[in-house]
Amino acid sequence: MAGAPLELPSSPGQEALWWVQHRSARKDMYNLTWRLRPAAPLDGAVLRRAWALVVERHEALRTALVPRDGAIAQRVHATVPADVHEVRWHRAPAGGPEPLLAHLAAQLHAEPFDLASAPLARLTLAEAGGVQELQVTVHHAILDGWALHLVLADLDRAITGLTTAAREGTDPAAVTAGRIFPDPPVTSRAFTEHARRPAPPAGLDHWRTRLRHARAVALHPDAPGHAGTGADGAVLRHRLSEAAATAAAEVARRIGSTLFAVQIAAVRCVLAAGGARGRTALGVVVANRMTARDQEAVGYLAHNVLFADTVEESDTLDTVAARARDALWESLPHQGVGHHTVFDALPADDAARLGAMPPVLLTHHGLIGSGLRLGGHPARLLPSPSSSARCQLVIGLLEEAGGTVVEIEYAAGRLTEATVRDFLADLEDLLRRAARPDTAVRSLPVRSRAVTGPAAVEAAGQAAVAAPGAGERARATGADAALLEIWSTLLGRPVRPGDDFFQLGGHSLQVLSLVGTVKERTGRQLEVTEWLDHPTPARMAELLGIGTPPAAVPAPADLRRPAPAPGPDTPRRTGVAVLREGTPGGRHLHLLHGAGTGRLAYRELAAALPADWRVTVQEDDGDPAPTTVDALADRYARDLAAAAGGPLPDVLGGWSMGGLLAHAVAVRLERAARTCPPLLLLDPPAPDAVHAARPADFVSFTDAVLAGAGERAGALRPDLLTPGAPPEREARLVTALLRAAGEDARADALAARAALHRRHTAAMAGHLPAGPVAAPALLVTAEGSEEEVRQWAGRFTAAPRVVRLPADHHGLLRGAAATEIARLTTGVLTAVAG
Repeated sequence: MAGAPLELPSSPGQEALWWVQHRSARKDMYNLTWRLRPAAPLDGAVLRRAWALVVERHEALRTALVPRDGAIAQRVHATVPADVHEVRWHRAPAGGPEPLLAHLAAQLHAEPFDLASAPLARLTLAEAGGVQELQVTVHHAILDGWALHLVLADLDRAITGLTTAAREGTDPAAVTAGRIFPDPPVTSRAFTEHARRPAPPAGLDHWRTRLRHARAVALHPDAPGHAGTGADGAVLRHRLSEAAATAAAEVARRIGSTLFAVQIAAVRCVLAAGGARGRTALGVVVANRMTARDQEAVGYLAHNVLFADTVEESDTLDTVAARARDALWESLPHQGVGHHTVFDALPADDAARLGAMPPVLLTHHGLIGSGLRLGGHPARLLPSPSSSARCQLVIGLLEEAGGTVVEIEYAAGRLTEATVRDFLADLEDLLRRAARPDTAVRSLPVRSRAVTGPAAVEAAGQAAVAAPGAGERARATGADAALLEIWSTLLGRPVRPGDDFFQLGGHSLQVLSLVGTVKERTGRQLEVTEWLDHPTPARMAELLGIGTPPAAVPAPADLRRPAPAPGPDTPRRTGVAVLREGTPGGRHLHLLHGAGTGRLAYRELAAALPADWRVTVQEDDGDPAPTTVDALADRYARDLAAAAGGPLPDVLGGWSMGGLLAHAVAVRLERAARTCPPLLLLDPPAPDAVHAARPADFVSFTDAVLAGAGERAGALRPDLLTPGAPPEREARLVTALLRAAGEDARADALAARAALHRRHTAAMAGHLPAGPVAAPALLVTAEGSEEEVRQWAGRFTAAPRVVRLPADHHGLLRGAAATEIARLTTGVLTAVAG
């Protein structure tokens, strides 16, 4: 039996990250993901055993962070799961393996960690078309970049050792951590203990003195909004040209400094040339690894400090870099006092000018992430998949064999990519021009604009000009400009307030994405059932209570015919959606939902029917009480029979599970002595197959979603998928697949859909359709065998008419097949009789 967890104090830096995570809307901003491309393929079984040994070795990988007595404690477990999930496509998708692997990395990176549940690390081995990638994600609170490099070096040792053991005839499962790692690990406990001591007065005095009268500096924002921790972000990578790299090295040689001092100075000079005047402060990440033992410690040791300086009119890059050099050296005894501690000790006016988090933060990775190996073979580090921002700009500097790489994480909601690329171009130009030691840098021409002080940054953002006319156009027609922007981004085309979402090419999965994005951007939840009656930006603005609402047709309450809008005392019918209004005197088709689907699956069928047909859809309203097909059918039959006391629909039907439900509802109507309308069963599961089925797993949900999204998405079904991943990770995998197929999707919406799919398939498992039903029926099948048709025939008094269409199960509701079903449906009253 494993021992009880050990609780240890956390460092101030860890505690700060805990609070930031719990106060931010984005929970992935401190996820650290490395995408590693091994030169030789990794064996999944060996990798899993190797990772288990590494987790056993390092307590940081078994650590969670939990509140304890008003503080945050580290809870170190004796053992934790050390899972490695695998996903593989034998053939590369049409667009090649890179987009698919990149989408997968982005989705898995964005999956938040529960800081109270260890491990705060996960591995995914992905392969597409022979291209393999190891995706490693950890939370920054347990490992900084230096420590992650050490952990991956140990993973290489473990893979190599296990491979050697296997060649010698030893079962890898019998190999112990002691055999692979004879040297004991170095923890971060000593650092944490030291960091928790009260900050030395000399350290506080050092930073208070050097930050006096300084202001935070930032690029002039392109748009208003939040640019701090947890904002939406993006990443750009740029390799410095040979000329710029040579110039930086020459400056470092002339003044006797490190390259990092020159790089700090270059960033400061670009901002000064862009308008930052006076004493400005830049954030710098320091490693806190002064001794050889510190450099072997696995944990989170890094934190931020601020360096302030004034770039004068006559300054050259040499003089600014020399001051950066001196500031770095002078700060060495005091770098253990991070800005999170210093900020609380600053005079109020200085704290207001600087802010708690610097807008621009530099971090020198040096050789971290380079020279990595897996199984004794080189492994190349790919660009970060981060999509959140810790501040306005995080400028990472990496030294690789081919030169210096600048990786910038930026707040995408406030800075455009063009602005960040201009900044990188300015950095290049300044380094090249400043190769001459007499070049005054503040007067150099730059594209970048800079502002100083948090208040000025905010004011500049509020003054940013939106697209000309967008606001006026939206106000005049009842849609908010922000909604039009969301729609346009999602659909990739201009959008007007009165445009129909589906006529613009939108589909069901994009609805889920749209609703999630609107809630994220506006803080308001859209009532999808009401919006789908008139799926336009103007109607969305009205339902959300933004913009000027246009005149709108109220949704009818009666299933059968249009009726006046319900009054305040009229009970609302939940779960029934009007897909087509139809006209008085027209026919009425009532459909029941499939597994994990609703009205959207039937849109093409409804659109292909004559204009006078009314189409309604029974959707699952989310009430968890009905847990079987019989329970669902009981409720749906009651709703149908009681619909305003009017006649039943002309045709009752459904696709897939909906066909099963339609038959079950028909049974109940006839038991109640009602004359059941003709049934339209669209490729329902065979009765015996349903009875023998088990509740669905993730693989079946993936199959259903990909097949429903079309041929291109269906081709992306993984050939290997390790079971047992958490539901959110499964939803993120499906999201990556859909995005690789050119579809838009959101992981949170897919997770909700997966839960509904599991609920419905669990309801079907063990169900045996009753019968026989006297109502005439039309059975349209795409993939049903003769035996399945025979089984359904036994559930009717008179054998149903059977029509086979050349489509697969999901294709039955699309294109030519949907048009043909609409044609059959219009004649169903006579067709089933003949």
